[in-house]
Amino acid sequence: MMNMLDVQDVVKCFGTTIALDHTSFSLHNNDFLVLAGPSNSGKTTLFRLLSGLERPDSGAILLNGVNIGEREGGARKVALVSHKYGVAYKLSVYDNIAQSLRFRRQSKKMVDQQVQSALEILELQHLQKMHMRQLSGGEIQRVMIAKAMVRDADLYLFDEPLAQLDPHTHHRAQQAIQMVHRLKGAISIYATQHPTSALTIATRLALIHQGRIQQIGAPEEVLRRPANLFVAEYLHQPRFNQVPASVHATDTGYLIQADGFSFILPPAWQAPLAQLANQAGVILGIRPNTILSTWTPSLLDASGYIHIPTQITHIDHLMGKWTMQLRVGQQTNLVAELKDIYHPSLQAGTHIEIGLHPDDICLFHPTTRTLLLPPSG
Repeated sequence: MMNMLDVQDVVKCFGTTIALDHTSFSLHNNDFLVLAGPSNSGKTTLFRLLSGLERPDSGAILLNGVNIGEREGGARKVALVSHKYGVAYKLSVYDNIAQSLRFRRQSKKMVDQQVQSALEILELQHLQKMHMRQLSGGEIQRVMIAKAMVRDADLYLFDEPLAQLDPHTHHRAQQAIQMVHRLKGAISIYATQHPTSALTIATRLALIHQGRIQQIGAPEEVLRRPANLFVAEYLHQPRFNQVPASVHATDTGYLIQADGFSFILPPAWQAPLAQLANQAGVILGIRPNTILSTWTPSLLDASGYIHIPTQITHIDHLMGKWTMQLRVGQQTNLVAELKDIYHPSLQAGTHIEIGLHPDDICLFHPTTRTLLLPPSG
């Protein structure tokens, strides 16, 4: 059966506060969506609407063709993983996990087999007789993932499920979440303020800010072509480079001139650059990992690259990556992330040449902060 979640123009207000502002998106089959955004951006409100804890003020929520927006939570085949909701603190760990299985009147043997399997995967066997109020926040989160593992649902919601876990348990719990998704063959949505690690399990990525979906798409495409500067700034660590530049029409195209470097864009850019109207400037967006050094093999024969003289002002080496602060021109600072490269001359004060490919540079409108793109094809 094809799975489908269709959120149509959903609005939710709390008093005068707009928590979700005409939110729409669709997911299909076995999509695993990572929903990323800062605190109070609308992630939890969306989950409360999907799970039945709140009702939308307007709009519709269709799950496999059925409008569940007005249904009670218990009548929806939706599993919510959150330490904030659904925890029976008076019950033991074992009984919390077994709860939904007993509601379905499964045999005691079948219940025990499924509960013990979930306990083992999440390393909770030694806690199964303890009451929930005796557990740490991280342990409660693992119990909630175990509860989801034994649920039979069409939609699985993971609300900040790994926020309080140590690195080892974080890895095991993320594996368990992936296992839940694969075994159930359902749509999953994973909400987080820190999308970096979660991107490894995503088939779709959505950025939400001030109750609006800013962009949704394949993770690689969202990272490569962010719809606006909020998306670019939120997703990138080290920071996303932003450089002001001027635009001048020439006989061969458009001259983009920044502090310390310039390049030509072809005439195909006429339509998007016309959006600038009387503004003669753009913001250049440069991802740190697209900056190449002159000793990078792919730059040795790279006539299409922009070659830029720089000076290293600071350098860090962590887990096989060099992160450099570079001074360009008179007052521009760039961050470059170079993977698995060692050169004895890398130190503060050294002058090096870097390369940028024009296709890797994003252009943003200086006022709306939205991405400018030439017509495709």
